Amino acid sequence: MKKAKLKVLMFVMILTLLITSIPLNGFAEEDSLNKNIQKVKALLKIGDEYDYFDKHQYERSSDKKVTSLSWSNKDKHISVDIDEDGNIVGYWKNERTINRNTKPFRFPKITKKQGEKVARDFIKKLYPDILDKIIYQDEDNAAYIRNDLREYNYSFTRVEKDIPFYGNNVYISVDTQTGEVNSFNINWEKDLKFEDAKNIISKDEAKKIYKDNMDLELLYKVKETDKNMKSYLAYSVKETDKTVDAKTKDMISTSYIATYPVYGGMSHRNMEKISIEEENKLINSKKIIGRKESSEKIINTFKLGKEYEIERHKLLGDKEKDIYIWEVMIMKRVGNHGSGTGMSVNAKTGEIIDFSDPGSWNDAENEEPKYSKEELLEKAKKLIKNNNPENYKKLEYIGDEDTSSFYNEKNMSSFLFVRKENDLKVENHGYRIVFNNVTGKVQSYNFNWSDLEFESPNNIIEKDEAKEILLGDKELVLEYQLENSEKEKKNVKLVYDFKDRYLAVNAKNGEIIENRRLMEKAAIKGYKDIENSFAKNQINKLQEYIVLFEGEEFKPKQEITQKEFVQLLGQTKYRHYFYEETDYIYERFVDEGILKEEEKNMGGKVTREEAIKYIVRAFGQEPLEDLKGIYKLEYDDADKISTKLKGHIAIAEGLGLISGKGNFRPKDNLTREEAVVLIYNILNRDI
Repeated sequence: MKKAKLKVLMFVMILTLLITSIPLNGFAEEDSLNKNIQKVKALLKIGDEYDYFDKHQYERSSDKKVTSLSWSNKDKHISVDIDEDGNIVGYWKNERTINRNTKPFRFPKITKKQGEKVARDFIKKLYPDILDKIIYQDEDNAAYIRNDLREYNYSFTRVEKDIPFYGNNVYISVDTQTGEVNSFNINWEKDLKFEDAKNIISKDEAKKIYKDNMDLELLYKVKETDKNMKSYLAYSVKETDKTVDAKTKDMISTSYIATYPVYGGMSHRNMEKISIEEENKLINSKKIIGRKESSEKIINTFKLGKEYEIERHKLLGDKEKDIYIWEVMIMKRVGNHGSGTGMSVNAKTGEIIDFSDPGSWNDAENEEPKYSKEELLEKAKKLIKNNNPENYKKLEYIGDEDTSSFYNEKNMSSFLFVRKENDLKVENHGYRIVFNNVTGKVQSYNFNWSDLEFESPNNIIEKDEAKEILLGDKELVLEYQLENSEKEKKNVKLVYDFKDRYLAVNAKNGEIIENRRLMEKAAIKGYKDIENSFAKNQINKLQEYIVLFEGEEFKPKQEITQKEFVQLLGQTKYRHYFYEETDYIYERFVDEGILKEEEKNMGGKVTREEAIKYIVRAFGQEPLEDLKGIYKLEYDDADKISTKLKGHIAIAEGLGLISGKGNFRPKDNLTREEAVVLIYNILNRDI
């Protein structure tokens, strides 16, 4: 009995010790978090209608912990990020992606100015103290930027002493229909000191300092033409991170340090999905490698183990340019969990274009590195040499250029090798390989190498002349920037910055090369031939939101192709910047039942009744055939409408997309001006 009492006493003592040893701050943190959650729910009016709630912590940057909160049900999802002080630093609301068959967009119910007021009111509610320290950054390239049909996007920049500090900003999107905030994100640092603008040098002085110290590099840049890629000689600024200290006159490093980018080779844009029949023909003719060979190339090159599985293959191609790419989805499964990523292989040469090891980016964050930078560099060289010995001879290793905190924090090392021709670097050509410092395995791999001609660097303008052209009559701007430093304390500097430092000068003719010229295809155009078109007003209105047709002529009476119509209709469902992603839109249309696989005919014409069929399906409708005349149509030529499409015509009339009177002309091919009127009516509907 005494022994039993002694055991009980010992158990109580141990339990007491265990309880008292639990850190009190753990309870305090949880209590504080619960209070912050209630505060967030009250502030953002998040009710109890959600079925699921989740929370987790992550580090946003510089060891700042952020708690991510999320609420969801079958209709919508809300996420909120709060910092250690309980401040809301991120907010996202989504009610559309749950149901893939959402209706097409409509024209905005609120103006962009009204949306801006909503955005400012939201900032005032969360951060009232910063409202007088931000300015709205409206786009300065409005000729190329369209309004988003789904939401307006606003970017606000921090201002101190009437001088902008682009290092801190606020981003907000506002729903064009409801006028509610869809997303919010703030990057705002405390305890920064901003020096005044007294006793600073003039812009002219700063420009001279910049000119005297700015160095240009001669290299080969690459541009995409209608038919292929073409190289040309150009001068670009070598040290893009340098600005002029407005107080000391020194050249200091404050801006982004540009690297020589190498990203997944051939552009997938304008590439179409190749059918199984065509794929087999290409494989049988030995023009491309097969599915098995493409996946084995990846598995063997990167020594992927049994936990990796090939999920699927997709062959993309640009028949005109004779380019084919295998997209290979690979999954990594560990227990009941798995993650996947897409990789690309040149289907003609078998060269791996890009690779990313799925699900292992956080595997070795907290472990001690087992491989030195030098050992991994040798691994990178060996990998390239084994796969592309001829390419290896033309590479220059750019040593330790990428020292970003991301790779350091993830325990990784990045190696960049740039292609050289005629002893000059080639833009976006070469290899970027990232290794895991613990396992020594390849984390990611990017390769780009086009078959180009490189003109000899003779008969070019001098570097000083290029410098004069680049600086020209351009002014430097005064702003606050953070000095690039390894010190923990952040140092804000008042500097003069040359905003056009990313431009280049053609070394042959001295022309400044601007990226905006590459955007002209998508520019808002003043068509020359729409004055007498019945769709003139609709054309002008639509251009504020969607991309229409290339060129200076609209060609109103020209019969529209299926591809053109799909591109227009697609922009009523998805964002306008997908308009050139024809393969993507067709995939989505087939997936959502808007277009059937056997109906695909990109170059074919679209009849008026077919156009209505696709439009009604875009609304998620597929009516029954007209059994026993259940659909009453008042068109004079209703008898000429296909029986199976009369329901579609009736629904379109009910939606207000067509009039229902006169002759419908169902079998006539749709013209461009008729097409834009239909698209306009979709966006202008009331329901």
